[in-house]
Amino acid sequence: MKILMLSWEYPPHMVGGLGQHVYDISRYLFLQGAEVHIITPRVKDYPDYETLAGVNIHRVGNPSSQASVDDFKEWTFTFNSEAIRAAVHLNSQVGGFDLLHAHDWMVAYAGRSMSKIFNIPLITTIHATEYGRNLGLHNRTQREINEIEKNLALEANQIICCSQYMQDEICSLFGVHRDVVKIIPNGVEPEQFMELPDHPQVNFDPQEKALVFLGRLVPEKGVWQLLNCFPRVLESVPEARLYIGGRGPQRNTLEQRVQKLGITEQVVFTGFIRDKERNYVYNQAKAAVFPSLYEPFGIVALEAMATKTPVIVSEVGGLSEIVSNRETGLKFPPGHESKLAEAIIEILSDAEFAEQLADNAWQMVESVYNWENIAHTTIDIYKEVIARANVKRTGQSDVG
Repeated sequence: MKILMLSWEYPPHMVGGLGQHVYDISRYLFLQGAEVHIITPRVKDYPDYETLAGVNIHRVGNPSSQASVDDFKEWTFTFNSEAIRAAVHLNSQVGGFDLLHAHDWMVAYAGRSMSKIFNIPLITTIHATEYGRNLGLHNRTQREINEIEKNLALEANQIICCSQYMQDEICSLFGVHRDVVKIIPNGVEPEQFMELPDHPQVNFDPQEKALVFLGRLVPEKGVWQLLNCFPRVLESVPEARLYIGGRGPQRNTLEQRVQKLGITEQVVFTGFIRDKERNYVYNQAKAAVFPSLYEPFGIVALEAMATKTPVIVSEVGGLSEIVSNRETGLKFPPGHESKLAEAIIEILSDAEFAEQLADNAWQMVESVYNWENIAHTTIDIYKEVIARANVKRTGQSDVG
């Protein structure tokens, strides 16, 4: 089975969780016997073609530009055009692909075009929606992106999403039938979280009780609400300290909020944290908190669980589906600052309870969110979609 994937994120170019997902699923699809080719943007100092972990990576166009909305629109169109050109050449090289798998709206134009050019089925994984990311559609650009997402969803032979929450959202927003949208969760590799940096960049005080948030600094992640509740936490747990890891457009606003709240000595902005440093940060933390207002899945919660770090999450989207309250973590109503403070105080004040939650969560991650099983399920969906397309095209099913 020859699979062509399109993704605007792929290591080392990482913005959110999409790139990590594509990296992981592609490696495990190869281990299941698939031939996987990924077309993704060029990255400075990286080759245009390389094979990593059995996956063929083709980098085209220019490195991603997000200088402005207009620049990003132009870059997206240019990358899609370059991707189509590269795919036509690649298709003849490999003797034809069986299926095209496009990840999110940034590759929608190329995905829809290639499916028609090569006469092969199109699968799309919708990792998030523009409506959900912005808690509505508030301007022309957001409405344009929503329309691109809708057209991609309506033309795809199959849609994959990561949670029941996302299935509901996609069906409601785009008017697609529920049978077209398959739920396959993200996964983690617990062994990856054992690797630690030789020289950690983040310094922890052994006397403090560290609380961590890792993620993009954007409004839907709820960091503003986390900061607002932290003075209440400090009243009960004065040795608490909050570490905020990540980058994003809200950072300056959040730093100003910290100053206004008078908690600059108790809050640390670490900047972007890479994998080994992430593992170290989680290992040092007494708890990890993810107060999202919108969260299609919540891979960061699984990553924390994989390090046996107790988690506190908002009861929204995929986070709510991952965490069983008071069994594998604590949940609170999204945006409810007093309930969030209560959950943090409980975890930081009861080490035995926190340890039990962490142990339960680790066992759940090991058994449920296993990439090998996820890849197997994905291959099964690929085979079904290819078989349906073959029957429609020739009247015969031929999947290899």
